[in-house]
Amino acid sequence: MFKKRFSSNKSNNKFPSRGPYKGPSRDGQFRPRQPYNVIDPFEKEHPRNEAIMFDEVRVIDESGENLGIMSKSQAITIAKEQELDLVLTAPQARPPVCKIVDWEAFKYHTKKKEKEIKKNQKKIKVKEIKVSPKIAGMDLERKVQKVRDIVEEGDQVKLTIMRKWPVTPEQANVFKETMLTKLDEYCTIISVQQKGKNIYVLLKSKPISHAKKQDKEVTSQKSESNKEG
Repeated sequence: MFKKRFSSNKSNNKFPSRGPYKGPSRDGQFRPRQPYNVIDPFEKEHPRNEAIMFDEVRVIDESGENLGIMSKSQAITIAKEQELDLVLTAPQARPPVCKIVDWEAFKYHTKKKEKEIKKNQKKIKVKEIKVSPKIAGMDLERKVQKVRDIVEEGDQVKLTIMRKWPVTPEQANVFKETMLTKLDEYCTIISVQQKGKNIYVLLKSKPISHAKKQDKEVTSQKSESNKEG
């Protein structure tokens, strides 16, 4: 009993090996760990060959020719004959569309296009401008101009109206209406919130109509011609 309980037999060890090898198998031989199946995110998004889950697909040749609707196995056979791969390009279509392509070239061009799209996309920033209801005259006009410049660049403005003593809530609201009236031509209100004593107004640029765009282009052309003259 004592010998059985405290046996030094390694096969009865409750703690698995943490090294590069597994514990001993039944025959006492050490076997290497099985490698993890690492799935490429790109291949998950664009399944190819046997990874395609649809039985029937529409096949487009490498040259762009429509080969028609056929079974997945038949399409893979055609791709393999050309030493190419069958890649799912439009899973939402009925039937789904697959293309016969060179996998490495397809991967390179697709990633390149995605990078260009991301590069051309402008990230909208939210810039905060703090104002006090006490300001007036030229100071107020400067703040209005600053808001206008930011929204014309395509960004949004978080206008914070700070109410401090002795400014009353009524005076702060009157100042807010005055400010928004001045900005009405250039800005659209996204939201208005009051937290504690402060008023927060989120603004973005007002979409320009086609007629106004044309007027702007005409005025810019005239100013350029005057400079040249």
